[in-house]
Amino acid sequence: MSIFRHSLAVRLSLLFIGIACAVFLAIGLLAYNGMDQVLKRQQDEALRARVERLELLIQNSSDLNSLIQRPKLYENMLGNQDNLLILENQNGTALIYINPLQIHIPILPKAEQTWLIDNKKQQATTRLAWKTINYQGQQYLLIAGKQFDEREQVLYSFALKLAGYIGLGILTVCILSALVSYYGLAPLRDLSEQTRLINIQKLNQRVSETSQSDEIRLLSTAMNSMLERIEQGYQQLSRFSEDMAHEFRTPLNNLIGQTQILLSQDREKADYQDLLFSHLEEYERLKRMVENMLFLARADHSQNSLSIIEVNLKSSLNELLAYFELIAEEKNLQINSRLKITFIHADYLLFQRAVSNLLNNAIEYSTENGHISIIAERITLAGKIYNAIHVLTYDVYIAEQHLPHLFERFYQCDPARHQQGRSGGLGLAIVQSIMSIHEGITEVKNMPEGVRFSLYFPEHLASNSVNRK
Repeated sequence: MSIFRHSLAVRLSLLFIGIACAVFLAIGLLAYNGMDQVLKRQQDEALRARVERLELLIQNSSDLNSLIQRPKLYENMLGNQDNLLILENQNGTALIYINPLQIHIPILPKAEQTWLIDNKKQQATTRLAWKTINYQGQQYLLIAGKQFDEREQVLYSFALKLAGYIGLGILTVCILSALVSYYGLAPLRDLSEQTRLINIQKLNQRVSETSQSDEIRLLSTAMNSMLERIEQGYQQLSRFSEDMAHEFRTPLNNLIGQTQILLSQDREKADYQDLLFSHLEEYERLKRMVENMLFLARADHSQNSLSIIEVNLKSSLNELLAYFELIAEEKNLQINSRLKITFIHADYLLFQRAVSNLLNNAIEYSTENGHISIIAERITLAGKIYNAIHVLTYDVYIAEQHLPHLFERFYQCDPARHQQGRSGGLGLAIVQSIMSIHEGITEVKNMPEGVRFSLYFPEHLASNSVNRK
């Protein structure tokens, strides 16, 4: 039972054998039934012909008594003892009675044509044919019969041969099905062997897609696609682990270093207060990082519910610009907005957070006296309508090899230039999660003017809108 459950080859072989058995048995039953019908038909035709011959003999005879006085002649004509012949007059008296086995004869009605019947309704032993004939103005009943023994012996012999052929056929199918299963599953075993060689150090290895079997080739293609996603996910996880360790190491080193310096000798009360304030900043940074990571974890498990509303872009962006005004003035930045649409359908708080993270990122990496533009428009991508928010930072560009990874957690284009931002290295990853919750798209590309981050909110979110803000 365990082999049957776990071995595909055994299951296929047993399935083939089961189908073959069903087919052979069905053919055997049909053949047996067909032979039975043929023998019955032949027996009926022989009995009918016997009745007709005897009728012709009687009709051509000038004297019935001369026929009655020669019973041996009829016995020789009938041959075996399993045959019978009876001629009765209209009074029921048997004129010719040849019934060696004393077979029971039921009461038979008159019949102008030759009729056929079994001598019993149940457990019949003999097939009877009879006909009422007229001879010299009188009616006679002519009965001929033959037992089933000969037919049953022929059927029995036929059944034995048929069973032998069926058994031989099933045995042949068993052998062939085992061979077909073994050689037919050889590509699957090859695929299993190739897969077994892939481990964490060989995630770049792929299985062969050159199989002649369409099914194995499709499976190989799907497995290679899965391996590619696993490799990308593993690489991303490795980068995430490394970057996360770096992010946590910086504030922890600051806390430890400052504390060790302060404890190396006696200090004034003010020094301890400064240390506590410095520690508080690092704690707040760690808290933000933990909160951001919790947000991302909830987003990954779809635990952040949406409250879609019609967001007024002008008032919403004005709030954000007012918030970043002082930070922008420190670098003498110019931030403006160009709105080609008035409203956008999204979760208000998440929308604010996503755009805020993009603005914070743009301000952090912009140059002195730089220029940042926020652009809102409606566009069509792949046949779908989106409301797009672009944050364009002029005269700032990002190397192309970094663009696909910018929305990964803790990813840093230039670790040497890394600063302790408000998001703790998770700002763009949060943007990505927010857009995933909205079933939207994030994009970053280098434009002629500078690098542009884009958020695409699907227009169909309008159907889920509950109110305006």
